[in-house]
Amino acid sequence: MDQNSDQSLRGIRVLVAEDNFFLADSLQYVLEGLGATVVGPFPSCKLALEALDQGEVDVGVLDIDLQGSSSAVVARALQARNRPFLFMTGFENADLLPEGLREMPFLHKPMDPMRVAEEVRNLLAKPENED
Repeated sequence: MDQNSDQSLRGIRVLVAEDNFFLADSLQYVLEGLGATVVGPFPSCKLALEALDQGEVDVGVLDIDLQGSSSAVVARALQARNRPFLFMTGFENADLLPEGLREMPFLHKPMDPMRVAEEVRNLLAKPENED
């Protein structure tokens, strides 16, 4: 992204949990280009949870399947902190998630990282997410 790029996510801390290196790298590039601080990206639930314990985030972007484990535990940790999040998945639906998380927003892979950034903006714009 160039110096004149849109900075609409300036100051926003985005937790990215994605185990596909190329997608994680693309997401980080786009989000940082829009002014966000990317926390991660993390390829596992363990690393994402450790990061949550060490600092605040504003929003999460979570791959549903992280190295064969459900990211539901990370989603629950974000819910406990009253932070919005969205899921990404290569699966047809969110049936891998436990009840209570299947209704959360999710995007199907492959997706354009700019679409993820747009959805992050939408999550942050919802009134229930305002401090």
